[in-house]
Amino acid sequence: MTRHVFPTRQAFPLPAAEATPDEAVRLETRHPTQPMPLRLWVLSDLRVDLNPFELDAAPPRFDAAVVAGGICPGLCDAVLWLARALDGRRDDRPVILVPGPVEFCDGVPVGEALARAVPLARELGITLLHDTSIRLGDPETSGVHILGATLWPDFAVDGTANSREARAHARHRWSIKDLASSAPGIPFLPHDAAGAHHRSRAYIEDALSAVVVGSGGYGSVAASVIPSILTGDRVVVATAYPPSRSCLPPDLAEPLLDPWRVNWHASDLDAVMQAWGAPAVWVHGNVPAVLDRRIGRTRVVSNPRNRGDPTSGFEPFRTILV
Repeated sequence: MTRHVFPTRQAFPLPAAEATPDEAVRLETRHPTQPMPLRLWVLSDLRVDLNPFELDAAPPRFDAAVVAGGICPGLCDAVLWLARALDGRRDDRPVILVPGPVEFCDGVPVGEALARAVPLARELGITLLHDTSIRLGDPETSGVHILGATLWPDFAVDGTANSREARAHARHRWSIKDLASSAPGIPFLPHDAAGAHHRSRAYIEDALSAVVVGSGGYGSVAASVIPSILTGDRVVVATAYPPSRSCLPPDLAEPLLDPWRVNWHASDLDAVMQAWGAPAVWVHGNVPAVLDRRIGRTRVVSNPRNRGDPTSGFEPFRTILV
């Protein structure tokens, strides 16, 4: 798979008036030998097909934009919308898109949709990540690796012992199976999602192992899935689906009327975020409200646009430091 190394224009030093209190402390206490933080503009679940969404003429101060899925049905349509929305406003800064489930809900088989959209995105200056990565920063100093994956559910958030029953339930109730397809005329069924999940999880775990070894000065991993790892590099994981049950609101995390429902909303990667070599930040979508919390060693952030809930906390120009 193609890996991208992107030098990015630094937007720092950040004026104190534009930094949150936590960010200001981080900038003020940064040792001169530490890498300058990168500012990521994070968005997800815009659903422009249901309710038009326009970006203001002046975007926020950012080094790269990360969109964690949920733009509209049709992966190529999502890429085109994002390119148009940011036209003339990105100043050659990287724009990263991770496809969410809705991007595959136009009937085009998942593999075919990716085969069409990846070169289209590249032509339009957008990096489409699907079990792939991009490195942000100076190619000669420490930077940030963004690992991207849809992270379809494995239907095992209640434990692998219950996953068979969870998939059986999803074959009747999971709406995605009627909208997405694995091949022409064949629905995208729960076992397809589970298989894709395990591929993505293996990629994320292997990439994290490679970066922690390479960035820590311990040498390099043979045949690494991540090239160009330098000492001090950090990792951000970006997925459409949340990596933990704790990312969900109570009515989804512990549903009273449909106990199997939680299995198609999230997966259990808490151990990845608690392990040595955990990512610094995990950005995700597919939740109804803004989230910013710590799980293990990782800051978990989501900024979804919930059209039906003005109290969801969505900020069109939300940025975070990494």
